[in-house]
Amino acid sequence: MGLVRNYPRPFDEPLYRRAGFTSLLAWEPGSYDELIPKVAAAKMPFHIHLEHWGGDKVNRKGVTEDILSTAIRKIDSPKNRAYIDRLTKHPQCLGFLANDEAVNPFYLRYTRQLLQWLRRRHPDKLAFGNAHPDPWNGGYDRYIDEFAAIVEPDVLMTDVYPLSVPDGLAYNYFGILSDIRKTALAHGMPYWMIIQSFHSTGAFDRRLPSESDIRLQLFVPLAMGYTGIIFFTYDVAFETGLIDKNGKPTRLHPDVARANREVLHLGKALRFLTSTSFGCVAGTHIKDGKTVRNPIRRSTRSLDLAAQPVREVIIESPGERKDALLGFFRDDQGGRYFMVTNLWQNAGATASDRAVPVSIRMAPEVKSLHRLDRVTGKVERMKIEDRTVRITLPGGTGDLFKIDDGKFPALQN
Repeated sequence: MGLVRNYPRPFDEPLYRRAGFTSLLAWEPGSYDELIPKVAAAKMPFHIHLEHWGGDKVNRKGVTEDILSTAIRKIDSPKNRAYIDRLTKHPQCLGFLANDEAVNPFYLRYTRQLLQWLRRRHPDKLAFGNAHPDPWNGGYDRYIDEFAAIVEPDVLMTDVYPLSVPDGLAYNYFGILSDIRKTALAHGMPYWMIIQSFHSTGAFDRRLPSESDIRLQLFVPLAMGYTGIIFFTYDVAFETGLIDKNGKPTRLHPDVARANREVLHLGKALRFLTSTSFGCVAGTHIKDGKTVRNPIRRSTRSLDLAAQPVREVIIESPGERKDALLGFFRDDQGGRYFMVTNLWQNAGATASDRAVPVSIRMAPEVKSLHRLDRVTGKVERMKIEDRTVRITLPGGTGDLFKIDDGKFPALQN
């Protein structure tokens, strides 16, 4: 889904749908009176951002237990009830994201009570928060665990904007995604990610993603078991998003439309799978006339594949940063799956510019392998020759496979 600020106005719902979105996150409370009726009339499912609820009372220094208790009691006010009921009268309302990037322990406790109040009033809606990607208070894994334990969101998530100017990928990208995954699995929560789809300048300079950039931000989370992705932003927060300040599509809009169609196909099955492990497959490059191994991506590790149905993944084209991410999954019946995602991306590079040939060597006992075609949404049986399957992955893009039968969950095969 896209995060929608409703700028520029008016919101062009058909253009939004053409980007491949099936729901949206309404972000600016001042836009709701205009935006929400229009979205609901178009039968577009939506989530609502509850901005800074209780923040003036408890998200500051000097807060006491008495101040917190008083603020919590005031959550259930006639004004708040009327506000929420006005939004939820639309059947397209799916839920609420409350108090974005909360860090203060008192504010986390307040947000917990706010989410519980929302569930009591509307048990059919999701109630969740969005953790800070850089809370400045020690180890990130500790903060995320405390966020999950204190707030108890229906979904654990954060935002990562890893594409700076002029090129590259943030050093902590895989670390943040890994910590969210680990914590969510430990707490039994689904986990989502807010990704970068904007261009900004100045102190916070971020590039408008290339096609290979945006695909990496989609298919890496999928390979790690994420089941929801939000684009920040669909419209304009800084310079541009998928549209510009005149409401016209930027070059990113058609790239996202193509990628979202593929993600929707894979997501039908992935939402029923549980991530069991993931790791980096390092490629090779030529140095001083010799073939040497690329370094493992920071905050990832290589996997021991001795007992896995996949025994080896080989990037057949040498080059620095020509690496892959390998993720394993299971379904509720014990079915085995894996996903391979090409990690090669760059500013200005299309998916075809960064395509790599990949060989997947299977364990001797694997006699049948099926792939969920991300373009068509159909299941195809793969040809195994000498225990090896050969594919080509566009830049930033991944393929999902099932060992043995081709019965992917939620699909008619």
